Amino acid sequence: MATFKVLEQNNPRVDAWEKVTGRATYAGDVYLPGMLMCKTLGSARSHARIVSIDTSLAEALPGVRAVITGVDFPEIRFGSGALKDRYIMARDKVYYIGEPVAAVAAEDEITAEEAIGLIDVQYEDLEPVVDPLASLRAGSPSVHPDLENYEGYGFTIEGGNICTLLDADRGDVDQAFRDADHVFEDTFRSQGINQGFLEPMACVAHVEANGRLTIWASTQGPYQVRAQLASVLNMALSNIKVIPMELGGGFGDKLRLAFEAFPALLSMKTGSPVKLINNREEVFTQNGPRHPVTNYIKTGVNQDGTIVAREAYTIFDVGAYLGAGPNSGIGHGLGAYDIPNFRLRSYAAYTNKVYVGSYRASGVADMTFAVESHMDMIAHKLGMDPLDFRLKNAIKEGDIAVNGSRVPRNGLVECLTAIKEQLGLPKELPEGHGVGIALCEWRSGTGPSTAAISVNEDGTVSLLTGSVDISGSDTSLASIAAESLGIAMDQVIVAKRDTDLAPFTGPSGGSRIVYSQGKAVEMAAEDTRNKLLALAADRLGVPSDALACADGSVYVQDNPPQALTLGQLAAMSVTSRSGPIIGNASLSTLPYAPVFSAQAAEVEVDKDTGQVKLTRYVQCQDVGVAINPMAVEGQLEGGAVQGIGRALTEDMQFDPETGAVRNPSFASYLMPLALDLPELETLLVRVPSEDGPFGARAVAEPPGFGPPAAIANAIYDAVGVRIRELPLSGERVLAALRGEGNDIAYIGDELEELKRAEGLSV
Repeated sequence: MATFKVLEQNNPRVDAWEKVTGRATYAGDVYLPGMLMCKTLGSARSHARIVSIDTSLAEALPGVRAVITGVDFPEIRFGSGALKDRYIMARDKVYYIGEPVAAVAAEDEITAEEAIGLIDVQYEDLEPVVDPLASLRAGSPSVHPDLENYEGYGFTIEGGNICTLLDADRGDVDQAFRDADHVFEDTFRSQGINQGFLEPMACVAHVEANGRLTIWASTQGPYQVRAQLASVLNMALSNIKVIPMELGGGFGDKLRLAFEAFPALLSMKTGSPVKLINNREEVFTQNGPRHPVTNYIKTGVNQDGTIVAREAYTIFDVGAYLGAGPNSGIGHGLGAYDIPNFRLRSYAAYTNKVYVGSYRASGVADMTFAVESHMDMIAHKLGMDPLDFRLKNAIKEGDIAVNGSRVPRNGLVECLTAIKEQLGLPKELPEGHGVGIALCEWRSGTGPSTAAISVNEDGTVSLLTGSVDISGSDTSLASIAAESLGIAMDQVIVAKRDTDLAPFTGPSGGSRIVYSQGKAVEMAAEDTRNKLLALAADRLGVPSDALACADGSVYVQDNPPQALTLGQLAAMSVTSRSGPIIGNASLSTLPYAPVFSAQAAEVEVDKDTGQVKLTRYVQCQDVGVAINPMAVEGQLEGGAVQGIGRALTEDMQFDPETGAVRNPSFASYLMPLALDLPELETLLVRVPSEDGPFGARAVAEPPGFGPPAAIANAIYDAVGVRIRELPLSGERVLAALRGEGNDIAYIGDELEELKRAEGLSV
């Protein structure tokens, strides 16, 4: 491995002092003179026409400055996914309980709450659709009967509720199944989950005297918020500035426009700044969570354990609007395996529930639970060791991935081997104890990325990017700049940014910041270094290739005392022909860089209660290069904890008649606490990527994929029951031990309907 001076070191976060002293400013901390408070009124119906909205009593309440409804906005549809299928506020219909139908600006929050209670909305009920499988069947009510008229890409079944289809095919799947020695098929279901961020959605809007709109927002995607806000308000993009504030967690749900348009329009009407902060119930009922997913998997295998064919059908419940639906699920139906023949389909089905949002690689964890449970089941039926079965079929360097890319060098085998050695597999465990593994695959995210680095007269450098700091990503970017320029971390100033100041970049999410944004920083640092070397060569009278940049200076390699500091060069550059030293870089995409993670769980199952106790958890991931090992391990542990919560306790419960969220609070939505967890064992494999900054790969999302399957497989190893539905609750395990209620309904009728719609053979 290469020798680094800054990377692969445990560097403290660049914002550590602000965070520990409480000086970091979040959207809720913004206070402006004359600021009003905004509250929203959510729909009381899951599917209904709006007959009338009477706001007169609310408007007459002392302290109320303005009330808005959907008709106050331009009649413009927008979308968070492939379709423009929604208005920013309900106009003539409501599609889920909690959908905003009005908003109030008042002098204080209590008055705003009181005013909301005075708004009278009259509805004409329509039949709701709650079950995504039922929504596929002939005769089911249509959530969006005018779907075919929406702008964007959509796949529709006449009279149905399917709004998109993603597909991938290779080889002769039907013939491969006929030729296979064994064919296995299973259906799995994962539950609805909430992102669980601690900071609720919050923003402040203020229209300045010149008509420009400024938004202080808790967001991962300031440029995306600006673009969508301009659309729904019918404003010029240049008239909107978005200032991303410190982020108290987002995990994907803060990537897009949320409620920023409500205080924005109220500010336009009142001439005053307006703040909106969700309460926790509003976070659960109005901000896009993840909904249940049904996965059907069919696999053809030869007697020696070679997988020859895979068919996978996934049905995503996307709620009332297509947000982040099946976008990540389709490419992961194969898992981390080389399968020559496949047919993969991911469908998005409308229901009358809160619209679906992003949550750490939307859909991949659902698919991983299904694929890795299915792989374990096949291994046991073939009499093979589950780890050996995975190694036999693992995708290798030079194979072609599902996206058509060549698989580059990677650490997949090293991860599985490390897990095997750490756990001492295979091994005997006491009765009621079991061990399970899961192999996870993902990719390093890409997308538009930009960076600028300027050299200051004191030898420091200022780094400017358009990305929002999430989980210490600013520290990683500063580390890359420092390593590239041969300076210490404390010599890098990470500038605060907004959409007026910083160059355009994609949102902070999707495993793209270190890999893609970090590459832009590395390229900008290289541009800066080249300009430093050129100026130093001119002033020192030597060729630039005779110079090196290290320890805050540019020096002659065969005569190090002959040198100029970065500060001296910055001062010289002001009067030089080329001008002040500023390095710039931008990129759009980077080549495919896979990320592999192996995870293993040991459990103890109480046969009398079905309760599952996680006694040990081990994970190993190929990170390429650990930009900041302490931060990398923290990301891996945090992701694993989220996956453990998904596996064992977290469950957004929806009313089967109305689709309303039944448990909209942390008191009833149970995330794991420290006392619920064993000490997490985290191992790092370092196989550098070909294109990432210094060989780094993405880190944060894969650790959340594996826990559900690893724990389900461990439960089977412990007590011999297979749970196909999440969460893996004590009630489900006990029912399975008693031989009750452990089957997920096979979705044959639904598959036939979907295949007929595609023109495929049934």
